[in-house]
Parts: sequence; C-alpha cells; structure tokens
Amino acid sequence: MLVNGKRVNIPSYRVKEGDVIEVREKSKQLATVLEAAQLAERDVPDYLEVDHSKMTATFVRTPGLGDVPYPVVMEPNLVIEYYAQN
Repeated sequence: MLVNGKRVNIPSYRVKEGDVIEVREKSKQLATVLEAAQLAERDVPDYLEVDHSKMTATFVRTPGLGDVPYPVVMEPNLVIEYYAQN
C-alpha cells in the first residue's frame, strides 16, 4: 500500500485527512485485489473518495460515531478499567 506515494507496511497506520491511499503498482494485478475491486458488497463511506479505475482513495474526513452503519454499544468505563489494570 502507498500513502501519499510512500510505501506503508504498517497495518495500523493512521491516515490523516487529505491523505491519498493507493494499491502498489505490482499489487494491482493480483487476482485477490482484482476480485475485491469488482465486488459490490460494500458501499463506500462518504468520508472516502474512491477512484476504482486508479485503485486510489482519498481520506476526506475523520468518521464520527454517526457514520457507523450498525448500532455500537460503548462502555467507556470498561476501557478505563482495562487500561488502569495494564
């Protein structure tokens, strides 16, 4: 994967607003990548602008809780308790 033209191999890499994410050139021909690009099983969220022909996406804005398409049960006290113990 490339972010703003630079190779990134960290799965948890945090992108910033305006960053352009793209599939590396040699990966654009992989069967799994080509299959995934053809699938219409997911809608592209409005905080991403995607160009399927170039296999790029621009991270437009940070998503909010309202952008999650399914209900989320948040229990902040459990998060605090977890980090307090570790």
